[in-house]
Amino acid sequence: MTNKRNVPLRTLVAGTVFFSATAFSAPTVIPDAPELGAKGYVLMDYHTGKVLVEKNAHDKLNPASLTKLMTSYVAGQEMKSGNIGEDDLVVISRNAWARNFPDSSKMFIEVNTEVNMMDLYRGLIIQSGNDASVAIAEHVAGSEGAFVSLMTRGRKSST
Repeated sequence: MTNKRNVPLRTLVAGTVFFSATAFSAPTVIPDAPELGAKGYVLMDYHTGKVLVEKNAHDKLNPASLTKLMTSYVAGQEMKSGNIGEDDLVVISRNAWARNFPDSSKMFIEVNTEVNMMDLYRGLIIQSGNDASVAIAEHVAGSEGAFVSLMTRGRKSST
């Protein structure tokens, strides 16, 4: 026996179920990729290796931040081994001087000033200072070229 008062309620429930089902079966909307300020990037699926999105993936780009991370790592290892000290005073060369790096991040250190090694280290890590990076490289190895060799040896031994 059907109660006539329950008919509108049953109709409402049936309609809700029907429209809910169609709402969940709507096509998936994939938004446009965001605009990134990076010169290049690659996003890959970890499991398949399939490139999902890329920009200038095959262009040679200077890895400035990667180089600064390696500079930080090598300097940290040199401090840990006792070859340089946290309290060393580093004389800033003309080569490391901030004005040699227009339009780049820097610590704004002046030529011929003495800067504490830990202050340079902070300037490298926190400010991403190119001038601090060069000053550290020169202090650790005597020159940028010698530091690059040291950095390359460190990279090969850590892999």
